[in-house]
Amino acid sequence: MKTIVGITGTTAVGKSQVAVQLAKLLGTEIISADSMQVYCGMDIGTAKITAEEQQGVRHHMLDVALPDKNFSAFLYSQQAAAIIDGMSTLPIVVGGTGFYFDSLLYPPEYGQGSELRRAELLDIYNKDGIAALQNLLGQKDPAACQTVDMANYKRVIRAIEIAESGQSRTKGKGKSNPRYDLKLFVLERSRDSLYRAIEERVDRMIEQGLVKEVQLLTQKYGFCDTTAFEAIGYKEIIQYLKGEISLESATEKIKINTRHYAKRQISYYKRMNVVEYINVEDKTPQQIAQHICDVLRAQNVIKTNKI
Repeated sequence: MKTIVGITGTTAVGKSQVAVQLAKLLGTEIISADSMQVYCGMDIGTAKITAEEQQGVRHHMLDVALPDKNFSAFLYSQQAAAIIDGMSTLPIVVGGTGFYFDSLLYPPEYGQGSELRRAELLDIYNKDGIAALQNLLGQKDPAACQTVDMANYKRVIRAIEIAESGQSRTKGKGKSNPRYDLKLFVLERSRDSLYRAIEERVDRMIEQGLVKEVQLLTQKYGFCDTTAFEAIGYKEIIQYLKGEISLESATEKIKINTRHYAKRQISYYKRMNVVEYINVEDKTPQQIAQHICDVLRAQNVIKTNKI
């Protein structure tokens, strides 16, 4: 079984910088595990690592999808696994989307649905509301109605797609043997420090031109009903552009929603098989990367004594 190194943690904890330093130490490449950084043109609002910040380290799974199309964990699993399987060096997977790590280890059992059928189901939702979708799911897979978030139309649509493929959301194969041996490190900092970092990051995004970025996206693609346009930082600025709220209110909503997202990330990591939690307070990315190397050496993941 191939070993991969994972670096995750909440938004604004400093994952990208640590991963770059670790990749330089190990002479390897990085695979992003961020569900929003896959989209082209979404740079500022996702804090996507710049070419300069990459410091010559090759990064994969950035800018691989258009924001007017949904990009699923199934597609991520397929594409990222192909990259990992083709690497001769130790892969580093970095990002805050815990579900993407799970999709790598346990490939999603349900494939992509038909774009035409999804458009039809969206049309039903737009014309008749979520109740029509709920009724349709009840006809096709009554048991799924007890496990799916029935207030989330996207989850209901996905459950209908699965039911129409002849399967059931409630009869999955479950988690068996993982595809990779994941050595996962979670970066963390105190709650107060994290919230300050989030506040500073959001203010910096506004200063760097987040509003202009969202304007360009909406001019190019329109106001799309896709996952990308519902991302934190984008949906709030879209509300501002539509005249529904002020820029000040949009900025504050981004901060609040990001803090809530960080809490959900922390809860998700607790369900994962973590090698070590690393407190990043008062540590440089280089120091953290060196510590990870030391742990990997102690576990015989890497052999060299030169690092």
